[in-house]
Amino acid sequence: MSMIESEAEIRALREDLRRISPPYLLRKYEATEDEYEAITDEDLKCEYLDGTLIMHSPASLEHEERLVFLTTLLSLFVAARGSGRVYGSNAVMQLGRRRFCPDLSFLAAQHTERVRGGRLIGPMDVVMEMISVSTRDYDLGDKRRAYHEGCVPEIWLLDPDQKRFVLDTLQGTSYASRDVSSGRLESKILPGFHLDVSWLLQDPPPKALECLKEILAA
Repeated sequence: MSMIESEAEIRALREDLRRISPPYLLRKYEATEDEYEAITDEDLKCEYLDGTLIMHSPASLEHEERLVFLTTLLSLFVAARGSGRVYGSNAVMQLGRRRFCPDLSFLAAQHTERVRGGRLIGPMDVVMEMISVSTRDYDLGDKRRAYHEGCVPEIWLLDPDQKRFVLDTLQGTSYASRDVSSGRLESKILPGFHLDVSWLLQDPPPKALECLKEILAA
């Protein structure tokens, strides 16, 4: 296959994806890292796992509203503590040959040297996934296992629709997991940060500033 044919196929694939009605999670097998680099742009969320391209549909408004709330809450907390940087869902985390785009992630100030070439080479300190119907099996299966294999220190898997909230924390060479439907999840990587999971069940979500005050007062 020539480079011109490859580029034409990539353009056609992008256009095909834009015509598909969400939700969807598509996989292209026998893909290469070069194909991932060629197809990825700011309009298409794509990940690369062991020779497979995983292409995500645009998120629902409800998903985005919850994610905006969580992003605001985490960003305000990190800014108040001056502890690092917060990234959104287009930030690429490269773990070996694998590439992922967590919905939300935190990088500690002491690890900023991992930012190279517009992406993170190595694990974020905290990743958070807001699970949807199209990503549930992938997030809780292949992606979770890959995060474990990449030694991501803290993994939040948040599924408001199923009222299931999971926190995996790396302890030595294995993970301790907490799986709840109510109550709080507390971060080990960000001491003092906690999430009352009921906040993600409210429609609309509560005011992030009021939740931050509750966190800081705890």
